[in-house]
Amino acid sequence: MNQPPSYCPYCGASVEGVDSPMHSRVETLMVYRCESCDDYVFYNPTPGGSAVVVNGDALLLVEDFRASGEWKLPSGRIELGESMREGVARELEEETGLVVDPDDLVYVHDEAGEPVPDQHMVNVEYAVPRSKTSGTLEAGSDATDARFFTPDEFESSSFILRESHVDRFGDESLPWLMEEARSALELQSNASR
Repeated sequence: MNQPPSYCPYCGASVEGVDSPMHSRVETLMVYRCESCDDYVFYNPTPGGSAVVVNGDALLLVEDFRASGEWKLPSGRIELGESMREGVARELEEETGLVVDPDDLVYVHDEAGEPVPDQHMVNVEYAVPRSKTSGTLEAGSDATDARFFTPDEFESSSFILRESHVDRFGDESLPWLMEEARSALELQSNASR
């Protein structure tokens, strides 16, 4: 489940929170037990991912369709049957029109969080140079704008980073993301030689 369950997905009876039957580092209650069939129901995070597309000194951001003036990395939840890289490639295309081979995405960073109350996610960020993408940059269905910004350009604009982006990376995240993405891409390039 990716929302706190109220009912058993197996028999439909009520569930109640219980101590985890296995060792867990998580302090919050994430395990439920069915009162009728006595089975466990685990409250698991949803997987999601983001693309850090690097173009020289700039990285790609999209204006979120839910909030004018708020920007984030192209990102979203992974769909059934997709690998993390496939899901990130699909989200990039849906939000920006840019197409990338999932195999060209290079791991950068991962984290767990709660972007909205009671919806836990595990996110993985992948980097790709703009030269490895194709297509015309154009905001798609989940974005109202898509542009490349240097961290300084974004800082001097009237735009802000979406709250979920700040929660994941911090206010000063664009220089950090650029550095992490460049480092990951350089390591990949050196390993390929």
